[in-house]
Amino acid sequence: MITADTSSNAPERYRIAVRELCAFAAREGDLDLRFTPSPTAQQGIRGHQRIVRRRGKDYESEISLSGCIGNLEIRGRADGYDPRRNCLEEIKTHRGDLSRQPANHRALHWAQARVYGALMCRSRDLEGITLALVYLDIATDAPGASQDEQRLEAWWSREALEAELARLAARFSEFAANELAHRRARDSALGALAFPWPAWRPGQRQLAEHAYKAVMTGRELLAEAPTGTGKTLATLYPALRAMPRNGTDRLFYLTARTPGRALALDALTTLVPEVVENAESPDTPAAALRILELGARSKTCEHPTLACHGESCPLARGFHDRLPAARSAALADHQPLTLATTRRHALAHEICPYFLAQELSRWADVVIGDHNHYFDSHALLFALTQANDWRSVVLVDESHNLIERARGMYSTELDARQFHFLLKQLSRTGHPAPLRSASRALARQWRALEQLGPAPCAGDVARRLPQGADAMDGRDGRLVGGT
Repeated sequence: MITADTSSNAPERYRIAVRELCAFAAREGDLDLRFTPSPTAQQGIRGHQRIVRRRGKDYESEISLSGCIGNLEIRGRADGYDPRRNCLEEIKTHRGDLSRQPANHRALHWAQARVYGALMCRSRDLEGITLALVYLDIATDAPGASQDEQRLEAWWSREALEAELARLAARFSEFAANELAHRRARDSALGALAFPWPAWRPGQRQLAEHAYKAVMTGRELLAEAPTGTGKTLATLYPALRAMPRNGTDRLFYLTARTPGRALALDALTTLVPEVVENAESPDTPAAALRILELGARSKTCEHPTLACHGESCPLARGFHDRLPAARSAALADHQPLTLATTRRHALAHEICPYFLAQELSRWADVVIGDHNHYFDSHALLFALTQANDWRSVVLVDESHNLIERARGMYSTELDARQFHFLLKQLSRTGHPAPLRSASRALARQWRALEQLGPAPCAGDVARRLPQGADAMDGRDGRLVGGT
């Protein structure tokens, strides 16, 4: 078994998840979203459980693996391993026709499987292993594996897997060294960060003290402060000061409105000069604190009428090939990465600003975004936190808006007028086979619902609905289903 060097002379290592390593080093070609949307995390978990139930009693699932190479410590959980066949499975859930999957998506999945295979050979002292990509269509509920499960297999020697692991690690190694240096500079600067004003406003210091204690002890803090207290600075400042002492990886500042993002950026701009001035070295190549603003896709897309793939959008064509240069330029910028700054870097390298910001969120220290960037079912920041095992601090501005926002995030809505218009269009052109039975069944349910008439409240309607419907607001013909 190969073990990591644990001597006192071992180099400082950067910890990275298998999927993040592959996302950085193995992505190539166009940005292509035609094989999306992907299943939610909950659907993925249920899909994995479905596969595990089909395997034998000796089948192992969720195998923790780790290994070191150069200045990297790579960790992850392999989906499944069949010891009788010496077969490591990488399970991917999807929707629809697998033949539509872009080639670079498949290549990324194989890269992940090979890294897990290399770590598995180290862990079990194997000379080789069979790797399998298992694709499960979550839209199919049939129990037979032949109907909803497709698999691709290949045998790899330990030597070949080590070579693949070394190739990917070499692509990330220099970037990892820069990230380690950035973390040291950031923590040194934040440890010396001073409050930017000579005096505190009434109540501001008390709020800052409570915020600092909450971050250091890992507790939640709910605070109500009147306008003019300076609560934005009173929460950001202690959270930043606590980052080096608490080992915080990321700080997320979430707000419900654009003016809230502007206030947070203003507060951080007040603090940033202090951070840069107190950086560990005057030769630091970039700001010691990376600040990123995230915006809605609808407001940051350069070509909203074009589809997100290289055959349609010029900014998606060759996206992953040009991404490294754009990422390096943005991270070397001394200014906060506002929407305008990120757009400037993206267009200079002819890639999509929205998806460049998504990539930069992996490397920013402070991310300012909307509530849904963390709390939505497909939330980017929460997913990154889970995947990278980050120690994150979440500051939520105007948290009273979360109730209404959550209703929007976790509910689905169908509009009667749009649905009936769609039915007319399909009737003229002919229903595609997969839509025929579903649209007719939904139309029957809708007619039955309309016959009930308006009700005083959605709950009263729900009690009288046919099986399969949730609730309808009779005033405007909207069918709403909570999840």
